Amino acid sequence: MDLYFIKVRARSKGTAEDIVGYFFGKTNNAPDYDFVVVPLRYSNILEDITLEENLNEFKEKLENIKKKIKEIPGIYDITLAFLAYLNNMLNRRGKIPLGIEFSTAIKDDDVEVIKTIISDLLEEWSPKMEVSVKFHAMSLEEYSAFTFMNLQEDFSDSSVLEIYSRADVADCAEVFPVIDPINGTSIIQFDIGDKIPVVILNFGKYEKQIRELYPGIDKQKSSLEGIIISKELVRVKGGNLFLVKIEIGDGIIGKTLISPALKILSDETYFLKKRKYNTQQQKESQKELPKHIKVEIPPTTGSELLISFMTTLLITGALLIIIYIFTK
Repeated sequence: MDLYFIKVRARSKGTAEDIVGYFFGKTNNAPDYDFVVVPLRYSNILEDITLEENLNEFKEKLENIKKKIKEIPGIYDITLAFLAYLNNMLNRRGKIPLGIEFSTAIKDDDVEVIKTIISDLLEEWSPKMEVSVKFHAMSLEEYSAFTFMNLQEDFSDSSVLEIYSRADVADCAEVFPVIDPINGTSIIQFDIGDKIPVVILNFGKYEKQIRELYPGIDKQKSSLEGIIISKELVRVKGGNLFLVKIEIGDGIIGKTLISPALKILSDETYFLKKRKYNTQQQKESQKELPKHIKVEIPPTTGSELLISFMTTLLITGALLIIIYIFTK
């Protein structure tokens, strides 16, 4: 678990308000958050949002709700007041300790503890709120794969298809960088020769080499440490992307298209942990391989076989005689 995402829905009978929003952060770190608050008479504005959406869908719906309530005079002021109140409560409680509490409760899959923590945060806004929550834990690799799936529309541009058909690109393995939505760095800040963590999406022409170099890659679904060998600006209808070539070991070249808006993991501590993890996994994979012992039988003639047979009989006879003498 590298990230946590907590979706919240609350209703206050005391202040006659509906509240919806989220907390999102890295494990044991201060959470990011966003909420909207509407009077109960405007609750129909929140009908489109539930607690079943994935992270991106939930955030997108929340932004759409904000746009709607900004058009209603005086309503958005309540949200601004609530966000100021929540920020004050988080500062008072301590954002990092709160992140640790969230992380521990999610690891324990304890929804009641999460509800209690959030109810305590809301107590001074309105006591005894009805609070519902849904939470998810995910690795940075899972978050990255999910982000890639949401970017597929950008990759359907004709200029992208043209670049992907180039001779120097077509057969490369397809990879995607590991995203750190909280503390990550834009691809703009990366230079040739910099390390970058990636997840392999497609082996390209390197399937045999990749499987030999990383035997447990299908099972582990882990990130690999690569080195940027080229970075090229690509203009698409939605803006700009960077075509990046990455060497991921033993001459294996990967390709990826990266939006400058994405925050890529650049934490050296993470690299060190992954190196240790991947090394351990490779050792365990090697232990699981069946051990084959090659037995070579030299060619023999008929006479050699007879001599061997007679020798065996003589040795067996001698042993029987020795046993007989010492058991008398």
